[in-house]
Amino acid sequence: MHRNKWFFYPTLIMSIQMTRIDATTELPDAWPDLLKLWRPGHLSKLLLKLLGYGLTPVELPAGLKLRTPLPGYLLQEFHNLPNGNYSRNIAGGYSNGFDRVMLGKMKHGRQAIAQALSECHSVLDVGCGAGGSTAAISAVGVARVVGLDASPYLLKQAQTRYPTLEFLQGLAEQTELPTAGFDGISACFLFHELPPERADLALAEFGRLLTHNGLLVILEPAQEQYVEHPLKLLRQFGWRGLYFSWLAHFVNEPFVSGWHQREVSSWLRRAGFELLEDRLIFPSRLLIARRC
Repeated sequence: MHRNKWFFYPTLIMSIQMTRIDATTELPDAWPDLLKLWRPGHLSKLLLKLLGYGLTPVELPAGLKLRTPLPGYLLQEFHNLPNGNYSRNIAGGYSNGFDRVMLGKMKHGRQAIAQALSECHSVLDVGCGAGGSTAAISAVGVARVVGLDASPYLLKQAQTRYPTLEFLQGLAEQTELPTAGFDGISACFLFHELPPERADLALAEFGRLLTHNGLLVILEPAQEQYVEHPLKLLRQFGWRGLYFSWLAHFVNEPFVSGWHQREVSSWLRRAGFELLEDRLIFPSRLLIARRC
């Protein structure tokens, strides 16, 4: 399963090496920040993690201050990232390399999210990561956009890249934000990284946060790359179909099967949403729903 995968992460490894510690940050070092990549033992530990070998629970560094504590399901090495997104260097490398690994396709997905929310006045961007989706929503003229993510290390990347925007550490299922405080919510590549019961809680939380007729826009990895035969993907999407199929089965995504087993329309309806649009933007799926 792990053969011929060394080419996948060169951009990420280079980004980790090029990441500089921001002198103004108060985030403590995690163990990946202490690696000396010129040492064979340190480099091999990094590479083996990136290739999916020896994944272990995340170790939060002492002194890390969080607005909302992190539940156990988040403390995993998602995407084969050493210590997940809970170190400066890994979060920086992931933020720099993710769009390249996704072959630039995330730009189209973020633009679709932004256009769907362009008539909103106040939007919460949940799972904002390094802030790309937050910035895209702001760019279409939404007056107030708040980015929310569990990782303070990713949020530091977002604050550095987009210093005029507002970012907050927190959980999708426990935002601790005011009821009916937003007329739009974006969830970009969020739900497939939640256990099913947490996804249910997050959707209920979004219903609480949205005004009546508020919009929920969800972008998730498309099911096709997980379930379709590679030859069908090749015919339909060319070599990119094969690439995204391989990628989907390579990276550590412990809850993705639970997401793809959902019948989304009925799931949304039970939570008080009406599904307005379900569109394939390969390798992503765009869902637009209204709070009833």
